[in-house]
Amino acid sequence: MKLGDSGGDPIERLQAGALAHRRAQKTRACPDEDRLRMLLPGQVDGEEADELLTHAAECDWCGTVLREAAQDLTEPPTREEEELAGKAKLADPRRRRKFAERIVKPAKGDPKPFFLRWGLAWGLATAALVAVGGLSYEQWARSPAHSERLLADAYTEQRPMEPRVPDAAWGRRGSTQRGVGSSSINVPQALLDAQSNIRRGIGAHPDDPRWLQLQGEADLLDSKVDAAVAELELAHAQRPADAAILADLGAALFQEGEKEGDQQLLNQAYERFSEGWRLKPNDPTLLFNRALTAQRMLAFTEARDDWEAYLKIDANSRWAEEARGYLDEVKKNLNGSDPTPPLQPPAR
Repeated sequence: MKLGDSGGDPIERLQAGALAHRRAQKTRACPDEDRLRMLLPGQVDGEEADELLTHAAECDWCGTVLREAAQDLTEPPTREEEELAGKAKLADPRRRRKFAERIVKPAKGDPKPFFLRWGLAWGLATAALVAVGGLSYEQWARSPAHSERLLADAYTEQRPMEPRVPDAAWGRRGSTQRGVGSSSINVPQALLDAQSNIRRGIGAHPDDPRWLQLQGEADLLDSKVDAAVAELELAHAQRPADAAILADLGAALFQEGEKEGDQQLLNQAYERFSEGWRLKPNDPTLLFNRALTAQRMLAFTEARDDWEAYLKIDANSRWAEEARGYLDEVKKNLNGSDPTPPLQPPAR
């Protein structure tokens, strides 16, 4: 009997396949096993995650790969893991274990499958800190992806600027200004942890664009804007088509332009956000930041268009509330009697 004959949702078919205790031959339709295992730490999302999970539920080979990876996660956390987990609220290895046990053995009486209850946001359940394909918890804690998560958390905890950074939740902007020589007393622990991880990563891979980007973002959040721009320019030179790097570089140029009162830097920031937008249409971070930059450039028509476009893809979040406030300001300027012509941003 094939896995697909058991009916039901993908998680139920995966569990049913565990009873067969057999592993069929891999076919040409099977995805890369490393990619499949990346489902568990939440490094695959959206339509691709759905496709991978559905395939694994129908395929003996891939279903076994996923179940074996999940089985590895059901081991009790080590003392070291418990200590590391204390530094990140979503990194609790007990959550990791509970998640994996749901794949291997569902809880009795659960009316709704785990995958459907949490959707495809695997990262919330596992915090991407699980041992997958031989990756240990400690190795993951030092990985670029973990540092990225820490930086996003630090931004949300103490938002130091108006532009957004990729993957960060909304945070209230504070008045704290940090920089060279400032005390670390009020620095978010997540930023300190990220900086420690990034130093190790840069030391081992000084020219890696991923680590350079993270270093740039960390310096940006620490108000070391000049250093951030330099590091992100280096990362961008190596990966000119990376939308996330363009988002961070645009934010750094925006901050430097604000600090120096330099419209040319704001123009460059707008260009970087536009480049990223062309690479990744409908990305809310890039669109939010481009609208904000156009507004600071007094390009109110472009700002209005971008804010309205933003609210079409994000209408209900805290970011949307902030966007509506900016849009109201833009409309007041457009309806005013100021004869000063707005600056023209570069072509999109």
